[in-house]
Amino acid sequence: MSTLIDPSSITFGTVYCIAKNYPDHAREMMLWEEHMQQTDTEEQEPVVFIKPPSSIETGGITMIPGFDGHPLSDNMHYEAEIVLVIGSDCDCCSEEKALQAVRGYAIGLDMTLRDVQLDAKKKGNPWLKSKGFRRSAQLSGIVPRSEAGSWQDLEFFLDCNGRRVQHGTLSETVFSPPYLVHYLSCLYTLRKGDLIFTGTPAGVGRVVPGDRLEATLCKRSALQDESSELARLRVSILQSGTLL
Repeated sequence: MSTLIDPSSITFGTVYCIAKNYPDHAREMMLWEEHMQQTDTEEQEPVVFIKPPSSIETGGITMIPGFDGHPLSDNMHYEAEIVLVIGSDCDCCSEEKALQAVRGYAIGLDMTLRDVQLDAKKKGNPWLKSKGFRRSAQLSGIVPRSEAGSWQDLEFFLDCNGRRVQHGTLSETVFSPPYLVHYLSCLYTLRKGDLIFTGTPAGVGRVVPGDRLEATLCKRSALQDESSELARLRVSILQSGTLL
């Protein structure tokens, strides 16, 4: 495993998340969004939503949030993703120079209140509540870009209670890391400490209290049949109301 940057040493900013960046997950979502009657799963430009910095969690715990003593959901999903950690301010950078602004890579989990999200989409309302709650942006230690190698060789795995549920590679994404940095820096300006969750593949699913998630970021070898571990993230699902 590489020498990781402790995420507690970083002052995080905006968390940018890319929706439907893996075609297989886009098709998966369409099955849950039949009311939208979509026929094209490939977007012409990135679909972006934001989580607040308070959503970031590096301690390996999460839970369904509550309000006035009641849980907000009964259907929380995991979504494993590779995360880009921005290491310098970046304003309208070119795609060719975009990776110079990336300090490193991490493995993350975009925890989602799926029932809340689908209800909001059906009503045409924003769905921040389903994505931006506390401890919804799970983050591992950060692999320096110099040690991670080429982004095309990065892949990740997610196990739930010891069973493999997701696998993806950055090379499968519709919009590559350089393009995402270029795009976001032109529209919003990226700042040191911002995070980019690059999207999740198919296989997302429900978790309940007591479940344990283990996500691993790896680098594939030139042989394509071997990989070396770069970072690991372990997350426990707690009962709603356990934490203040």
